[in-house]
Amino acid sequence: MTELIKYCIAFIIKSAWNILSPFLPIKKGRIVFDSYLGEQYSCNPKALYEYFLVNGSDTHEYIWAFKEPEKFAFLTENKNTKICKYRSFRHKLYSFTAQMIVFNFHRTNEMPSRKNQIRLQTWHGGGCYKKTGQGIGYNSKIHNWVLKRQSKYDITHFISSSRFFTNEVIRSQYSFNGDVLSIGMPRNDLLFSADENIRSSIRERLNIPNDRFAVLYAPTYRDDNSPLTPLDINGLSESIKQRFGKEATVLYRAHRFSENKFTETFINASDYPDMQELLIACDMLISDYSSSIWDFSFTGKPCLLYTPDLDKYEKLRGFDKDIYSWGFPVCKNNGELQQSVLTFDEKQFKYNMENHHECLGSFENGTACEQVLKLLN
Repeated sequence: MTELIKYCIAFIIKSAWNILSPFLPIKKGRIVFDSYLGEQYSCNPKALYEYFLVNGSDTHEYIWAFKEPEKFAFLTENKNTKICKYRSFRHKLYSFTAQMIVFNFHRTNEMPSRKNQIRLQTWHGGGCYKKTGQGIGYNSKIHNWVLKRQSKYDITHFISSSRFFTNEVIRSQYSFNGDVLSIGMPRNDLLFSADENIRSSIRERLNIPNDRFAVLYAPTYRDDNSPLTPLDINGLSESIKQRFGKEATVLYRAHRFSENKFTETFINASDYPDMQELLIACDMLISDYSSSIWDFSFTGKPCLLYTPDLDKYEKLRGFDKDIYSWGFPVCKNNGELQQSVLTFDEKQFKYNMENHHECLGSFENGTACEQVLKLLN
């Protein structure tokens, strides 16, 4: 009931903005961005913004909303960019008068919107992995009702990474019936265009020598924030040395909502600002149920799933498809992980990923940002 009351109050606040419509026209070329509810400068909104800076019109006005805007003052070095406090009056005013609003999570319910706007839900993952939206079994009926209303009133366009994602996630788990942009995720454009010079410059910033085999460990969020079963770094490193002939450097990137603590065994990459750059820099990804495995699958590099809590996670959260159909090696303990490294078959893995992309009907081709820019013209 408390959740319903909060939503109703927010809806009244949101609706009250419509009174101002005659006095606050939509400003052509004004684009408002936020990433993960104002927490970060990252993901698909960042990719779109940086593409627009280079390829958009000089008359565009870019607004970024952050919970701690002082941390992102560097963005205002661009004369067409402004920053504001997330959920502030200015944020609401900019959103109400914007031609386009770009976000990758749920919008807060009191944020205003109006007709003739583009409200672009880029989301923050693709593939066919853990359940989301109304697909999560433990959500309350009120929560699912709110999700349906958000999909109906707060989104005009939804970006899709694949045919499966459109049908299972966008249409089913979020009940969205508006325009779907079948273009792939903007943040993945970088994975299609990165060359060895870009890779080397990223590794230099991370202090990873070019002769090291870099492994990124990036587990996803646990709904109950249960502790992760540690990786055996020594055993993993020895397996990598035997299989790939190089000494290993292991980086750890925590999920933004995770309370699992960083250990000194890893290089802490949790605060590195761009996940896609980490994917480019590293030679192997070890994850579990994170959609980062979808992104990484387009690099052609080894990706393994370390899933010691698989049975528990599947029961609590659930998957869109059987995890063994995804095509990645599934390892339920350190022994299985090390053995999968030792026996890793590049040819078989390439076949598995091509099959995975084909089965899901991938839309990823490295031109998503270009396609979104056309909406503004």
